[in-house]
Amino acid sequence: MLKLKVFLLCLSVIIILFSGVMCMELYALERGIARGVYTDVMDDMQDIGYLHSGLADYYREEMNGMGWESVNSDYFDGSWPLEEGQRARKERNEMVRLTLTIRPSRMSQWINWFVTGETVFRFTGSRPSEYFDPGW
Repeated sequence: MLKLKVFLLCLSVIIILFSGVMCMELYALERGIARGVYTDVMDDMQDIGYLHSGLADYYREEMNGMGWESVNSDYFDGSWPLEEGQRARKERNEMVRLTLTIRPSRMSQWINWFVTGETVFRFTGSRPSEYFDPGW
């Protein structure tokens, strides 16, 4: 009877440790995907000087497909410039600013709360625009 208790105790410890490692791996994967989306959008935004609506719609659809939710009304709330007429130009030393806020899966929210103190993935940054006005 003692051997059975020891076996069940060891088995439960192994299952708990394995589950914890898997949760951390899934959290790291999900955060890495979110960081990759941020980097891709920022690179494109830096090249064209603004957040193109087609590009934003594409990434919104991709993030919705992963089961993520926007925190406010939009994933890209706080980003600038958003329209072609406001395009940031390199010759004027203007910057593009991207803010990406994602509410990930429930498990990632819990782990992120323990790691950073908030339940959302928030990436923000600005870079100089690489877009030159053709008439310049």
